[in-house]
Amino acid sequence: MDLNVKIAQELSGAKPVDAPPPADTARESWIPLEANPEVFNAWSEKLGLATETDAFQDVYGLDPELLAMVPQPAKALLLLFPVSEEYERARKEEAERIRAEGQPELDRTLTWFPQRVGNACGTIGLLHALANTQVTLTPTSPLAQFFIQARELSPAARVDLLNRASFLRTAHAASASAGQTAPPEPGADVDLHFVAFVQAPAESVREREGGGLREGEAERGGLRLIELDGRKEGPVDHGPSTDLLNDAAKVIREKFINTSPDSMQFALVALAPPPED
Repeated sequence: MDLNVKIAQELSGAKPVDAPPPADTARESWIPLEANPEVFNAWSEKLGLATETDAFQDVYGLDPELLAMVPQPAKALLLLFPVSEEYERARKEEAERIRAEGQPELDRTLTWFPQRVGNACGTIGLLHALANTQVTLTPTSPLAQFFIQARELSPAARVDLLNRASFLRTAHAASASAGQTAPPEPGADVDLHFVAFVQAPAESVREREGGGLREGEAERGGLRLIELDGRKEGPVDHGPSTDLLNDAAKVIREKFINTSPDSMQFALVALAPPPED
């Protein structure tokens, strides 16, 4: 089946349920969020995002002409995908490679959240998309204040911050019941998961430019494509990036769809300027 058809068929109501975290860290399990831009926008706007500037919207496929339908500049991309045995093998191999080789160009200022709550990947994906992009948040909003605290903490300390953030638990519960399909029970075995993709400056460029990018730096390799997944050991650097959506599409085809070629359980949602009326 065509990959764009797979994705389009899933946009109407796919809900993720993650593989459970290790037993010694599992504290609770939430009802999964639906891969639905309306749900994501309601969650984000309530917590502080200015959705008149940037909003979540469906992406109907990975072909360039379909990606071109997304208003620019796209800030982040959320992917919902099936967690297969082949994917888990590849994930472990990737982790071993990163431990051995490192990621010298990974931006050390990225805000990454470990996931220790079952079925929370929708909220974790939203946090990754909003914390690591230039979006407008109300300064006194729950999200703005949460990100200020999170940026000063280690990943381990962010786990505790997440556990204490009751507003996230409340927002997640409200959003989980607001989709187009009936929510499954907490802990239901569906094996779907959200990850986020963003762009970030290469570490060498950030150090050279004091955190900024000069005009044209992205085309010269100044930006990297970053995958943010709370089930991994940290952010994953997928290399130089000049176009978020097209570069992410290549990674999604190679590292996600190829591990579940017969599955129809894929969905894409972009964070980008709202479409013009």
